Amino acid sequence: MGQSGVPVITAGDEVIVGFDRPRLEALAERYAAPQPAIDPSQRPKIGLRVKDASGGAEVALVHPGSAAEKGGVRVGDVISELNGRTVSSAAELEQALATLTPGGTVAVEVRREGRQRRLRVPLE
Repeated sequence: MGQSGVPVITAGDEVIVGFDRPRLEALAERYAAPQPAIDPSQRPKIGLRVKDASGGAEVALVHPGSAAEKGGVRVGDVISELNGRTVSSAAELEQALATLTPGGTVAVEVRREGRQRRLRVPLE
């Protein structure tokens, strides 16, 4: 026939009967695994400065010899995606970079001269 009844959820000494969404969300938040903070000194450095632009973060400066330069990033490029994550501002680019660790490469989607390009930038 099918299942009938009321769901009962227990966690620790808390019991939730039924679909009490606010209590379920509070319970999920309380028992969620903490995200480890990445030490700022361990964040990857790609060697560029950006500013907000329509549809992303515009590259204002590429440091000579930097990972960004090695990966082909140029002044004027508008970064719209980093490793599949949409970037719509300089702050979002910074947040996306903060989740990465040095080593390997990162896929960077840029708009250059009206065309989309996908670059591979090493993470240092």
